[in-house]
Amino acid sequence: MNRNIFLPGLKDVKINKVEICEHSIHLYVEMPVKPHRCPRCGTEGRKIHDYRIQKIRHFKWFERPTVIFYRKRRYACQTCGKRFAEENPFVERYQRFSKEWNQAVNVRSIHAKTFKDLASQFGASVSTVIRRFDAVAKKELQGHPQLPKVIAIDEYKGDTRAGKYQVIITDGQTGEPQDFAKPEEEDDQPLPEKVWGPGGNGHYGYEPFL
Repeated sequence: MNRNIFLPGLKDVKINKVEICEHSIHLYVEMPVKPHRCPRCGTEGRKIHDYRIQKIRHFKWFERPTVIFYRKRRYACQTCGKRFAEENPFVERYQRFSKEWNQAVNVRSIHAKTFKDLASQFGASVSTVIRRFDAVAKKELQGHPQLPKVIAIDEYKGDTRAGKYQVIITDGQTGEPQDFAKPEEEDDQPLPEKVWGPGGNGHYGYEPFL
C-alpha cells in the first residue's frame, strides 16, 4: 500500500508501509524509477540491475525511534556495464544514519551537557556522538590557530599598573608563551622578552613592563 505523506527529510520518497512496533516505528521506502546518468561513461539509462534492503536510523517520530528500511535500487549501464546505486535525498553513501539524523545530532552535540545524555536521546553509542562532534568542531575551527596539547597557566608578581600579579599562558611541552595579561593602560607598549621565572623552577614568565 502506497502512502503519499510527507515526512521531514523524506521528500520525494515513496513510502510503501508504516509499521508501528512496541518501541519503534519502521518505514519501508523506495525511490521512484527515473533515468540515471552512468558515473563512468555518462550515458543516461534506466535499466535496473537489482535491489538491496538498507537499514537506516532516522530521528524520533512521536517520541519513538524510527528505522527506515530502504529498498535501494541499483542500475546497470547498457553502454559500459557499470553498476551503480540510485540517487536519494535522505542518506549518504556508506552511512547507517539519515541526513536529518546527522544534522540533528550535529546541532545538539554543541549544546548538550554530556555526550552520554545525547547518545541516550538519539539511541546511538557515545562514540558515534563524539565522532559527529569532532567533525563539527574540525569544520568550525578551520582557519583558527591550534591550541597546544598541554597548556600551562602561571601567575607571577609584576610591577605594572595592571595589578600586583600577571598571568602567563604557555605551551606546557615546549615552554613557548601563548598569551599573557596585557595591561589595560599600556596597550601601545611593545611585548616584553621571555625570561625564566623566579627561583629557576622552569616556569616561563615575562619581564615586567617598564
